[in-house]
Amino acid sequence: MEKFVVDKIIAEQFEYYQNMCSLLSEFKDSTFAPPATLEKIEKWEKENDTILPHQYKSWLMLTECSRIMGGYIEFRWPQLGSFDTADDVIVIGAVIGDGEELLISRKNSKIFSFFDGETEEYEDFDDLLTCLSGFMEHSAEKYLGADWGDIYDNKFENKS
Repeated sequence: MEKFVVDKIIAEQFEYYQNMCSLLSEFKDSTFAPPATLEKIEKWEKENDTILPHQYKSWLMLTECSRIMGGYIEFRWPQLGSFDTADDVIVIGAVIGDGEELLISRKNSKIFSFFDGETEEYEDFDDLLTCLSGFMEHSAEKYLGADWGDIYDNKFENKS
């Protein structure tokens, strides 16, 4: 069996999410559960006769679930769901602020969101994470000011 390697881009996104949550911890609580094991993920895939996208699987191997920015963004352990009668989905999270669900199509492994009758498709899990990180960056500007990026760099990028 081939060894699973966590996607480097997802590992970098995870670190960015953790850093941003740390930076904003005075204003909003965030929690990251311990990582899932590859065995647990593969057992879920087998039980549900599906294969999760590599990038999402990588995220699970960094944190099984997470509650970000006071729960505004949530990533959950995957659950089977039904988007409509013709399309089974895997529910992977939500954007609580507006009720948006984060989903993976079982048919084609595409990652998309659903809100108020509308869907938005993402190129991959990295693209979804990038789009959602905009909320954290907006919050950083709101709470820390326009120079929040300098504060971030001083705290995380200039490690010696």
